[in-house]
Amino acid sequence: MNKKGFELSINMIIVIILAIVTLVVALGFITGTIPKLIEQLLGSYPNLTSQPTADNPIVFVPSTVNRGANVKMTIGFYNNEQEDIDATVLPTITCADIPELTIRSIGFVVKVGEKVEYPTVVSVPRNTPSSSYPCFLKISNTQKSFYLDVK
Repeated sequence: MNKKGFELSINMIIVIILAIVTLVVALGFITGTIPKLIEQLLGSYPNLTSQPTADNPIVFVPSTVNRGANVKMTIGFYNNEQEDIDATVLPTITCADIPELTIRSIGFVVKVGEKVEYPTVVSVPRNTPSSSYPCFLKISNTQKSFYLDVK
């Protein structure tokens, strides 16, 4: 019996087993960690509880913000206006007694009869008293009144 060939085949089997184990561990890391990392980098925004419609063109979640913190908000908009909306048109929020409210969002081209979700970040200053403030959310010529709860 040729012992040299026998040793080579055992070494080859060990190398193949180690390669398979390494591949499984690497795939587990990639499929488990990479999506979580991307979600942390991009951030996840809350899902809308209802979709915007022609009768209710603006819906959003949440309506509560923490003072001094950036709160992720999703704003759903259905364009029931007479013209398409340009990507330069962004959602705006104005609230009584919160002049320093900031809102950051990205714009979309929204054709008449289409709907879109705006990922938005809202923040109020840390010195804003906790209360419920009357506000208006406006996109193009469409606006909605609501109460913003500041905690």
